[in-house]
Amino acid sequence: MKYQIALHLFTSHVHHDIEYLSEVVELTERYLKDEIDHLERRVAKEYTIELYADDYVLLNKEYPQILRRALFTTLMSMTEADLILGCKMCCRAFRISQEFKKKGNDRLIVQALAYLQNQLNIQNQSFKPHWELIQNLWSVRNALVHNDGKPKLLKDIQSISKFCASIPTLELDHHNSIILKEGSVQMALDAVNSFFTELIVEIKRNELPKQGHENDR
Repeated sequence: MKYQIALHLFTSHVHHDIEYLSEVVELTERYLKDEIDHLERRVAKEYTIELYADDYVLLNKEYPQILRRALFTTLMSMTEADLILGCKMCCRAFRISQEFKKKGNDRLIVQALAYLQNQLNIQNQSFKPHWELIQNLWSVRNALVHNDGKPKLLKDIQSISKFCASIPTLELDHHNSIILKEGSVQMALDAVNSFFTELIVEIKRNELPKQGHENDR
């Protein structure tokens, strides 16, 4: 029973987080679109674009970036927190003697996944494509959080520029600043959702150790 409860808590927590944030993203993008449409109708009616020039720039460029950056970084933090929760729940479910602890300077999410793979001997890498995408998104997150959206090192500029070029909802402008377009946060959400869905399937493939678990099912 403890085994089932631990995995259920992990699964339901992940699903709740993703569904909640997805709803917030949808409402935010709808709000931005409605505000821009309202301003455009007002400008067209009054023929006074000069009066609303600053508002138009704010609504089209600055404000959307502030909101999307906040949602994007929240998603990345949520991904890290949920993956660590997975480590804790699996430690309980499978009675793993070694608890997850941060070691060294590697990304915490990388260490968390490595812990699950090593302790549960996960062989099937069905989540690998989604994980690779998340790693690239984490590099975007680091640039947003630590340097106002601008990669610091030349190698980071090159790698993020190449990554953004492959994603229609991401862009690196002429100042090497990351631009989150409409749909960018939802794209990241879809990647995180797919990753956790596949990871949970792989976790559940593991057999519960028999010794001492007769009453845990």
